[in-house]
Amino acid sequence: MDLAEIRKKAKNAKKGEPLEKMAPGVEASRAQGSIQGAPLPVPSEPEHPIVPAPSLPENDLPEVAVPSLPADGLDDLFAWSPEMELATEEVYQQGLASRDEEEDEDLRRWLAFSLGEEEYALDIEGIQEIIKPRDVTDIPRVPDFILGIISLRGIIIPVFDLKKRLKLGQVDISTSARIVVCRQGDRCAGLLVDRITQVLSMPAGKIEPPPAVLYGLDRALVEGVGRHQGRMMILLNPVSVLDAELT
Repeated sequence: MDLAEIRKKAKNAKKGEPLEKMAPGVEASRAQGSIQGAPLPVPSEPEHPIVPAPSLPENDLPEVAVPSLPADGLDDLFAWSPEMELATEEVYQQGLASRDEEEDEDLRRWLAFSLGEEEYALDIEGIQEIIKPRDVTDIPRVPDFILGIISLRGIIIPVFDLKKRLKLGQVDISTSARIVVCRQGDRCAGLLVDRITQVLSMPAGKIEPPPAVLYGLDRALVEGVGRHQGRMMILLNPVSVLDAELT
């Protein structure tokens, strides 16, 4: 804008026409530029429009190198010592040995009970339940170890005095006496014992065959001899024990 235009605008302002509003600095600069005769630059549109840069997915982002930490602290933290390695190796070997031992050993569960001063056991798989002694009904012409019969939920089963069955005397009926109901195939009977002691697990490797001094019926009634926590117990053969014809 030159001086002629400025004067023209001033005349129009006197006549009532509003002047174009400009910021003081801009107006002064325009006036100064017009006075000096240098035209003001007019902003022009760029030849090529600005296109925003495409965003990269997180997986394609460039890796940024992370500065490494000082090695002094890490060296102290992960310092190697022979004692640490030996302890770790020992624990590892013990774990493997115990796991292999558990996998190799065929554990069987037994119900241990006492007949007088001796301890016996039966494989728990053949045991149905344990009940308290109850009144029995006598039956004639049976072996003396058969005390009679009872009705257990509508099922008639014979009750054996296990002490008499093993020719060890007879069971004294007391508050600790129990009837162990066993089933083997189609045979089912209740075995009267002096006292139930515990249920235990015994690996097959700790079961020994019946002693050589046993023979005949005694050997048939015994499956083997087991050792548990320093105690020795006689493991009975339930198939032979429940066979009343085997006398």
